Amino acid sequence: MSKTASLSLLRLTVLILALVHLVVGVLGFFFMPENNQAGENTVWIFSATGMLDLIRAATGVLGLIAVLRPPVIAVYSWFVFVAFAGLTGFGVLSAATTSAGDAVNLNWADNVLHALTSLAALVVAVAGVQQASRASDAVRE
Repeated sequence: MSKTASLSLLRLTVLILALVHLVVGVLGFFFMPENNQAGENTVWIFSATGMLDLIRAATGVLGLIAVLRPPVIAVYSWFVFVAFAGLTGFGVLSAATTSAGDAVNLNWADNVLHALTSLAALVVAVAGVQQASRASDAVRE
């Protein structure tokens, strides 16, 4: 696969991740619970809480910035991988218990979304490192 095709695929993957999180995050602000009890409202099947909507919207905006600046894609992908792996781990523990005071209040659909996001970000980050490695090998020859 050529360098430009590989970069295009990485950019497309990051763009899809960013748009999914931006849409769910922004829509979540419109479905906020009025009585401040987390977890009562959802966007499709995903929880809509202030903290979670802020995380998703920020992930989406940063992803769009990364798509516009390809050298930033690798940094963004590593950050998203670590953050969403942690969020997935927290979410599994959180979804297994019911706590009304939980500001994030994740459900199983959120956990699946976050786990898939983390895995996709890991694939993009590793592919970006391999691409950079091949580029530096080509320069040395």
